[in-house]
Amino acid sequence: MAADTDTENFTAELFEYWIPRLAADGVDVNDVLTVHGRVTGWADWPATWAEIGDDYRDLAAARLAEGSELSAGEALVRASLAYHCGQVVAFHAPAEKADLQARKVAAFREAAPLLTPPAERIEVAFDGLKLPGFLRLPAGVSGPAACVLLVPGLDSTKEDFTTIADMCARRGLATLAFDGPGQGEVRASASLAEGYEACIAAVFEAIAQRPEIDQTRIGTLGRSLGGHYVVRAAAADPRIAATVVFGGNYDLSDWPTMPQLIRDGFRHATGGATEDEARQLMGAASLDDCIGQVHSPVLVVHGKRDGIFHWQQATRIADALGGRATLMMDEDGVHCCHNHAFEYRTAMVDWLAATLKNGRDKS
Repeated sequence: MAADTDTENFTAELFEYWIPRLAADGVDVNDVLTVHGRVTGWADWPATWAEIGDDYRDLAAARLAEGSELSAGEALVRASLAYHCGQVVAFHAPAEKADLQARKVAAFREAAPLLTPPAERIEVAFDGLKLPGFLRLPAGVSGPAACVLLVPGLDSTKEDFTTIADMCARRGLATLAFDGPGQGEVRASASLAEGYEACIAAVFEAIAQRPEIDQTRIGTLGRSLGGHYVVRAAAADPRIAATVVFGGNYDLSDWPTMPQLIRDGFRHATGGATEDEARQLMGAASLDDCIGQVHSPVLVVHGKRDGIFHWQQATRIADALGGRATLMMDEDGVHCCHNHAFEYRTAMVDWLAATLKNGRDKS
């Protein structure tokens, strides 16, 4: 009976949250269903995704040999996403998780110059670290472009922002997706902790120096936990012209009801030995001390069926910001509205394009 219950829980979680999320990030739903047909729990999940990633790498090599660089790049992005899918929940197998993380990074680095527009890898100095990121510049834009800093959440990384970066490029927006402390490549050198918003400031400073970027038209989009930190960044730096809170949180008061995999994610990202220690390492993790200093426009996107950060988190942010905030609440939306991805991702990018059109509010 226990085994049947575990399988039922796995299947329910998969269809409720993971399939919408992975599909929204560019994973082929057929690959997700293939994995679902082969495994019955998270323990078998990483190896199966690794096989899919390897198949895409083989396909990329074949397409590259044929001279089809664009197809090779797209196959490598799929490989990177497959490795990401495999490692994201592999807390039970740290060596396997680290291996898949490395393979994810390698696949995307190979894909980067083959994409349209290409992705340029850059590294930003921050607190003795080098924060890796990928800059994508839109084609056909005369003069310096507006830019969106894509800020990952607890278990997302720079490599799984491809669909949003593509949408931005088609609307004339440059993007810079990066890993910060506790995320992706940086996790091995620095853990997630209070004060993450300082790395957003460092990335802002670096990208503002690029001649291709209009430093008066730089905004942020923070995914999940990243949504918390982009608000903090906007409070600290009025030069940030627009902010999107994408499934973000006001505080961590929902901790007791979060799914176990999410609490495991906090433990991994912070380096905490226990959930209690992870929670302590996050510090106050509240917007109480800073939200009053936000004066730029903010879009808040959330779903009422969010099982990680409950919908009241979004209304608290919007209410505290008053007239500076625009709230989009989906009655049927799961975390980050992944189940209605096209509707809300295009809405976010359209809002950013319109808001960044004339630069930051100088009033």
